[in-house]
Amino acid sequence: MKKILTTALIAISVFTGVKAQQDAAYSMYMFNGLFLNPAYAGSQEVISVMAIYRHQWAGLEGAPKTVNASVHSPFRRDQYAIGLTLTNDRLGLSNTFSVTPAFAYRLRLKGDNRLCFGVQASFAYFYQNNAKAQLPDFNTPDNAFAINANLFVPNIGFGIYAYGKRYFIGVSVPHLLPSKLRDKTGVSGYNTSIARMYNHYLFTAGYVFGKEASIVKFRPSILMKWQKGLPHNIPQFDINLALLFIERVWVGVGYRTAGDGQLSRNYVGQSANVFVNFKATPQLQVGYCYDAEITALRKYTTGTHEIMIGYDFWYNKKRFVTPRFVKYF
Repeated sequence: MKKILTTALIAISVFTGVKAQQDAAYSMYMFNGLFLNPAYAGSQEVISVMAIYRHQWAGLEGAPKTVNASVHSPFRRDQYAIGLTLTNDRLGLSNTFSVTPAFAYRLRLKGDNRLCFGVQASFAYFYQNNAKAQLPDFNTPDNAFAINANLFVPNIGFGIYAYGKRYFIGVSVPHLLPSKLRDKTGVSGYNTSIARMYNHYLFTAGYVFGKEASIVKFRPSILMKWQKGLPHNIPQFDINLALLFIERVWVGVGYRTAGDGQLSRNYVGQSANVFVNFKATPQLQVGYCYDAEITALRKYTTGTHEIMIGYDFWYNKKRFVTPRFVKYF
């Protein structure tokens, strides 16, 4: 009963104004950046499909379960690219489904380097099934759980992404509008107590070290998130270190921080992870990541599991006469 009530309160917080990170967090973000940055569209230079399933805080009833699927590709004239991301996020009593189309304008720089500019439009539908809430038997009913809640929330975002064979760097704002998450759809100011979608400012970067013929290569990467509107807010960091073996197998570890933004400006650790990504064929890759919680929540969960599968369609064989087993990012 305690777990059910706790997760029910977590879910209803989306509509009652609790200030928390609202976008799903993925530990294997470096393999599919489209959900972070619309300018990532077309960066695989072929039609690329990627799907990620994340079960966060396994063992905790009502914990988040997220499915994210994306597809993106450059046009035949590769100056332009398009992409589409579908996300279904379940948390306690609530369910969020979003559709996010993206468009990127790509400039070719010296060699294989590119500088890309992207825009996206997101359409999210929030639904909360309060009828499934199991509440204590109080004499006075709780009106907050009397009716179900649903809301349609559109938004826009943009990003800049530069990349080459061995590096990437990007900045993005997936949500430009602080849309209200209560009553009717609209834009809310940050000085109000109305629940809303906060702006997320993201920075990503990574680099691959090692000679071309090396059996082992080293790739550090970082994701920094800053969420506008929280008191005493500080950025959150995802820091990852990975080794690439024989151009086919990535093995890595990661560490995620979470600033105690409500109480102080101190950084605290949130989770540590280990992941593996295997290039089964030149076109097919699969991956798995395990996150171990290092906060007080570790007493109630057995960890977080993330599964990834991706496939690249080579629609232009002339451009890929000698395809590589590996795409570094």
